[in-house]
Amino acid sequence: MYSTNIDELCDILQKLLIEDARRLGRESGFIQRERKFDGASFVQSLLFGWQANPQASLEDLCQSASVCGVTISPQGLQERLNSPQANQFLHQLLLQGLSYLVQVESQREDMLAWFKGVYIQDSSRIELPTCLQGVWSGNGSQQATLKIHTVVDYQHGSIDLTLAAGRSHDCPLQTVQLPTGSLRLADLGYFKVKVFEQLNEQGVWWVSRLPARAGIWQDEQVIHLAHWLAQQTQDGVDTPIELTAQRFPCRLVAFRVPPDVAEERRNRVREAAKARRKHHLKPETLTLCDWTILVTNLPAEHFSPADLVCLQRLRWQIELLFKLWKSELAVDDWRSAQPYQILSEVYAKLLLALIQHWLLLLGCWHQPHRSLVKASHALRKHAFHLLAALSCASLLRRTLHIVLSTLTRCTVSKRKARPATFQLLERAFP
Repeated sequence: MYSTNIDELCDILQKLLIEDARRLGRESGFIQRERKFDGASFVQSLLFGWQANPQASLEDLCQSASVCGVTISPQGLQERLNSPQANQFLHQLLLQGLSYLVQVESQREDMLAWFKGVYIQDSSRIELPTCLQGVWSGNGSQQATLKIHTVVDYQHGSIDLTLAAGRSHDCPLQTVQLPTGSLRLADLGYFKVKVFEQLNEQGVWWVSRLPARAGIWQDEQVIHLAHWLAQQTQDGVDTPIELTAQRFPCRLVAFRVPPDVAEERRNRVREAAKARRKHHLKPETLTLCDWTILVTNLPAEHFSPADLVCLQRLRWQIELLFKLWKSELAVDDWRSAQPYQILSEVYAKLLLALIQHWLLLLGCWHQPHRSLVKASHALRKHAFHLLAALSCASLLRRTLHIVLSTLTRCTVSKRKARPATFQLLERAFP
């Protein structure tokens, strides 16, 4: 397994933020004439200015530009940010950044060591000004929404983003071509029997929740999942089944949850239905709130129902990543009312999220008990140090060694009452 080292990351950062930025600045039409404030100094000023302070004002960003040796007024910077050409440039640079592979080796001794990779997929949304609906259309005719489909390998840390209109369905966006022997985890929006068939053919393992609409093949017909569960005599089920009229063979694990958990789920279902203006819920949908239901192709002799629940819980890690981007980098928050300036900020902060992820990979990803929030706070303190060192390869390498070494102390403690995911994984495979 290829593992990125600090020297390689140094080369990638310099190529992306200097060479690629200058080239794409010209090719996108954003830079019309060669000047000191070129594509490289422009994007560096934004990224490290927002790294130091996600709520940085134009005046603050002008100060980060001065670190690049550029003097510019807030009005001049706003004029450059608030243009379709800036949008195109930053979008292209983000896509260029996604073409670089940054990952680390995985030396695990828990149940994840059984897999060649653990690929978690999900998407997050950013609501944009209405006038941008021609760029990123939302579900409604007057909405503009950017959807960020994300795939993260939890073991090795590699990440991929796909930008799509908010009205796009998750299922067609999902990544199906995964390494043999890897594990795929995704939410119900990605549930599709044909995808599971393809994953089986590729030798990919998967665990998924089962949607309420799913049916079980029984007695030469499909019966509703709730009706099938009502036939079970025990509160726990672990059995082979055939799903839907396609008669797709898989393993189903289901067990009843405590009444308070079931009631909390029913309340969430009702609230979600109300938000969609769907006032009539089927009784079967509410009945299924009494159960936790998973389907998988993992063998029962190697993975117990408790193991499957633990693996499915890993899916929450991508939600924590989205939360990190929104709470610590403010990718969905801005101070401007200018639509093109807002979109420039979104693209730049997504690129910053990618670069920050690379730094976290080499700094603390190897630690199961890492705290990405603490590590992002530590990186914030060194934003201008990295910016000042960026143009000199030897200085950047030394700076990266120092900065990344501080991230190893960014950890979380073990909990007795509500064990963290890394603790559950350790207990499952001692």
